[in-house]
Amino acid sequence: MRGNEFLQSDEDRLTAGKLIDAANMCYKRDIPVTTDFLDLNKQSVFHRINSSSEWPPVYYVMNGGYDTAERKMIIFLPYEDFPYNQPYDIIRIKPANPRFAESLTHRDYLGSLMGLGITRDKLGDVVLDDGCAYVFADANISDYIISCLCQVKHTTVTASTVDKLDFNYTPAFEEIKGTVASLRLDSVISLGFGGSRNSMISHIENGQTAVNGRIITTNAYNLKPDDIISVRGLGKIRFVNSVASTKKGRLVVVIHKYNGDLYEKDFILYYEFYINTCIGHNGSGYQTACT
Repeated sequence: MRGNEFLQSDEDRLTAGKLIDAANMCYKRDIPVTTDFLDLNKQSVFHRINSSSEWPPVYYVMNGGYDTAERKMIIFLPYEDFPYNQPYDIIRIKPANPRFAESLTHRDYLGSLMGLGITRDKLGDVVLDDGCAYVFADANISDYIISCLCQVKHTTVTASTVDKLDFNYTPAFEEIKGTVASLRLDSVISLGFGGSRNSMISHIENGQTAVNGRIITTNAYNLKPDDIISVRGLGKIRFVNSVASTKKGRLVVVIHKYNGDLYEKDFILYYEFYINTCIGHNGSGYQTACT
């Protein structure tokens, strides 16, 4: 496929191939075709290839369940107004007895879900709100989650679907406004996390910093509006935009620093490694632990 020169890894090229296959299936069969949940890096692969000459003339919708979702599905459609069902469900997980519940984190909920043998690409964002977790899951596995998930850590839980029209969620964040010398990665995360540029450089050079899901090890990497930056051990920010400049030539920027539990790349990689090496498939399409 023309454009492969812009794909930096074998994984990116595999992702591109799967996306092209899905779009072609939609075009040839005249049916909606849905991807798994895509992380930010896979979404960026899609945006790099969907204008190539090989791309079929199909319409698409990207949806993660709410406006600021990070992980999203792509629904390919034969044309814009083609009818389709949303391919995900929203599952609310709540303690059966809140009075005796532990303080559960994003990590706890995600670990329990993946402990059921569910791969990460079948799950979208996991958000915490008002003592509950809301999980965006492939509609094909929602019944499995509801029937099988009964405990998170030592807390007994119940799971049920939520009407999509009733769900309204905006992640909590702190807005930071300040000046930077440039839009270089090291300058912006220094402002966002309140550290010196020298301390941020070590996070970048040691492979602990990701922009839109891709590890960046170059301090001089220039950010674009709405880039999401995750730094292991520090958290996650969104570079919103540069809104003005000072008389001395410094840039005034706006950053959103997200509160609460954050997506932890090393935790996810550990679980994916565990599932891929220690868990096998059964005939149902779900995964079950090896004996």
